[in-house]
Amino acid sequence: MDSFKTFPKFTVFFIFLMLLEIAGLTVIPTFHMVSKALIMAGLIGFYILVEKRQNNAFLAGLIFALLGDCFLLFSTVEFFVIGLICFLIMQLCYAAAFNRKRRIPKNKDYLICVAIASVGIVVLGFLWHDLGSIRTPVIFYTIAIVLMTIYAYLRHPKLRGYSIVLLGVVCFLISDTLLAIDKFNGSLPNGQMLVMITYMLAQYFIVTGEVLSNMPRKKIANPVDDGSSFNRHKRRKVR
Repeated sequence: MDSFKTFPKFTVFFIFLMLLEIAGLTVIPTFHMVSKALIMAGLIGFYILVEKRQNNAFLAGLIFALLGDCFLLFSTVEFFVIGLICFLIMQLCYAAAFNRKRRIPKNKDYLICVAIASVGIVVLGFLWHDLGSIRTPVIFYTIAIVLMTIYAYLRHPKLRGYSIVLLGVVCFLISDTLLAIDKFNGSLPNGQMLVMITYMLAQYFIVTGEVLSNMPRKKIANPVDDGSSFNRHKRRKVR
C-alpha cells in the first residue's frame, strides 16, 4: 500500500503506538489514559511536519478527534455526548477538506450516495430503541458521518491516496457501528479492542491518504523501445 511505502518510518512508529494502546486496553489499564491520546497526537505531529500545504479544516478535524478521544475516556453520559459532539465536528471538518477535491458527480455517484445514506439510516434504526435520551445527538452524528463518507467518495479518483482515504472512512464507519452496538445494544466480545483497532486504522489511512493526495503520482518508467517508434524519426536520404 502507498502509505506504507511512502511513509515507512512513520508507519513503524504508528504501529508502535497501536501496540501501546492495545497494551493499555489489556495489560496496563491505567496506561490507556495516555496511550489513547498518543494516537491522534502522533497523527497531528505527522501531518504538521510532513504536509506542506496544510488544510485548516482538516487540521481542526484532527484536533477535535484528539479532544473526542479524551472525553470518551470517561464513562458518564455527559462526557460521552461531549465526545460525540467533538467527533461530529471532526467529521464535518474532514468533509469540508474532502469537498475541496470533489469531482463532478455522475448518475451512478448519486445512487452510491443514496446507498451510503441508507446504511446510516439502517444502523440508526437498529439502535433507535436503545438510544433513549441521546437520540437527537446521535441523529446529528449519523448525518455528519454520512456526509463525511459521501464527500470522501466524491473526491477525484485520480488523486493519489484516493482509495486509502476511502478505506479509512469505511474503517471509521465500522468502528463507530461497533462502538454503538457495544454501548447501546449489549456488549460485544472484545468490543473495545475491535473498536480501537478499526478506529486507529481509520485515522491512519485518512491522514496518510490526505497527505498523499497533495503529492504527485509516481511516474511510470518508459517501456523498453521495441522499434515501433522508428516512424517518428526522419529517414536518411539515400544517395
